[in-house]
Amino acid sequence: MDAATLNELKERLISLKKEITARMKENLEKVNTIKVKGDEGDFSSAMYSRQILYDLIERDRFHLQEIEESLFDIEKGTYGICKRCGKEIEMERMKAKPTAKYCIACRKVVESGK
Repeated sequence: MDAATLNELKERLISLKKEITARMKENLEKVNTIKVKGDEGDFSSAMYSRQILYDLIERDRFHLQEIEESLFDIEKGTYGICKRCGKEIEMERMKAKPTAKYCIACRKVVESGK
């Protein structure tokens, strides 16, 4: 991977990290504003809303971890290298999913559980 492409992907990862961090903060603030008062219907609705927000936060936390791992790999010099076969991950894949850990062939194997 050439330096310009690596820098472009790194900047994209940093931008995604900022976006996700801001969204997580916003969702946490929303959780804190949900009032758990009233009758059973109000309580159920509030708990449901909280659970949805917690699920969104958890999904973002997972994605943030993937981004952090990718940024660490950039620093180590192993970014864009398949964690399974050790070959370079296809550039189209890296541009589509900058947190990719596997080349397309290995991703299929990993997802199939073989």
